[in-house]
Amino acid sequence: METQAYFSNIRSQIQSELKSATVSIHVAVAWFTDAKLFALLCDKAKAGLDVQLIMVDDPITQNCSINYNSLEQSGGKVYLINENNGALMHNKFCVIDGETTITGSYNWSIKAQSNHENITITRDYKELADLFIEEFKRIKILYHGEDPLKRFDADIICKRLSIIDNLIQLQEFEQITNHATKINEHELTVEVNQIIQLLNQPDYESASVSIRNYLVRIKSVTQFTDADIERLKWEIKYLEIEIISLENEKSSIEKIISDFVHNYNMAFGDVLIEILKLKKEKLKKAGNNRSAEYEKAEQEYNDFKKEYNQTKKDKLFDLSEEEQDDLKKLYRKAIVLCHPDKFTDDEMKIKAHKVFVELQDAYTKNDLNRVQEILYKLENGIFEIDEKTTISDKEQLLRRVEYLRLRRDELNSELIKIRNDKSYRDIISIKNMDNFYDEEKIRLETILNNLKNEQ
Repeated sequence: METQAYFSNIRSQIQSELKSATVSIHVAVAWFTDAKLFALLCDKAKAGLDVQLIMVDDPITQNCSINYNSLEQSGGKVYLINENNGALMHNKFCVIDGETTITGSYNWSIKAQSNHENITITRDYKELADLFIEEFKRIKILYHGEDPLKRFDADIICKRLSIIDNLIQLQEFEQITNHATKINEHELTVEVNQIIQLLNQPDYESASVSIRNYLVRIKSVTQFTDADIERLKWEIKYLEIEIISLENEKSSIEKIISDFVHNYNMAFGDVLIEILKLKKEKLKKAGNNRSAEYEKAEQEYNDFKKEYNQTKKDKLFDLSEEEQDDLKKLYRKAIVLCHPDKFTDDEMKIKAHKVFVELQDAYTKNDLNRVQEILYKLENGIFEIDEKTTISDKEQLLRRVEYLRLRRDELNSELIKIRNDKSYRDIISIKNMDNFYDEEKIRLETILNNLKNEQ
C-alpha cells in the first residue's frame, strides 16, 4: 500500500490516475465541470471499462456546457442526485480498478483548480477501496434504487464459476475480477453471493472449495451486518489513512528543511563560526561586554557552535536521486505499519511509537538500509506490534472516530504552519542550489573580510 497527499497540481495527478485505469472507475463528486477530466471518463468508457459517475443535480450542473449524456452514450453510467430529495451529496472520491482511492476536498470542477484544495491518493489498498465502493453503491441505491439485474441463469453462472476455479488453480488471479463482475449482473442465490464475497476478500482457497461444492448442490448462508457499525469502521479506516498521509507530508517538509540546514552548516560552518566570533569580540573591545547587544551576540555564537558541532557528528548518508525515491517509498510503506495512531491498545501504542521514532530518525539521516530493515521487520512481524483485537462496540467506535478527527485536525493545523514557515518558503524558492551556494560563499567571505579589516 502507498498513500500520498497532494496540495498542488491536483488535476494532473487525477488525470494520471484515470489514464492508468484498466478495469473500472467510480466517481462521486458534488460538482463536475472539468471538461478534460470528463472526456477522459468517456474515453475509458468507450474502451470498455466500467465507468460510473455520481454528482449533484443543481443549477451548476444544469448550466454546465458539458453534455453528461455523452458518458452514457460512451457506455458509462451517470447518476444525478437531486438535493431536494434529501441531504446534499457532498462526497468527493474516486475508486480506480477497485484498488486505488482518490479522496479529499477537491471537486472535479474548473473553480477547484484555483482554490486551496487537497487530495489523498491511496494505491494498492483493496480493503479501503472496497469501503468506498460500498459507499458509492449505498448513495446510488438511496437515490436511484438497485440496478435491474438479469434473471438467474444457472448455466451461465456455472460456466463462469468453472472458469474462475480454473484461474485459481493456474494462479492467474488478475482475471478473476472481470468474471466475478459479470456474475454480479444476475440475480444470485445466497451461496453464489457467498462465493463472490470469498473472491473479494480475496480468499481463493475457500472460494475454490465453495465453487466445487456449488456445482453439485445448493447451500444457503445468510449474513447480516449492522450498517452503523460498518459505517463507523469505514470512517476509522479512512481517517487513519488521512492521518498517515498528512504525517507523510509533514515529514517530507521537515526533511527538506533539516537536509538544507545540515548541508548549509557543513558548507559554511567554519566561516559562520569565525564571523560570529569576530562580531562578539568587536562588541567586547568596544566596551559593550555587559550590554544586551553583546549578550545576544555571545548567545548566537554559543548556540551556533553547539549546533555546528552536532551537525558534524550527525551522519547524513549521500543518496542518488533514485535512492532518494526508494527511501521515500519504503518510508511511506513502513509508516503505515507502525504509526501510533493506528493502534487502540496502550501497550501496542507504546511499541509502535518506539519503532516510529526509530523510523523517523533513519529517514532524517537518509539511512536507506535502516529504513529498509525496519520495513522488513514490520512486514514480517518481528517488532510484534500487530494489534489482533478489533473494536466492535458502537460507543468505542464513536470515541475512536472522535479521537482520529481531532488528531487529523491537529496535523492539518501543523501542516499549514510548517508550509507557511519562512525558512521552508525561502528554501523552496531557491531555483538553482549550486548558484545559491556560490553566491552565499561570496557573501559570507565578504562579511568575514570586512570584519577582519575592522580589527
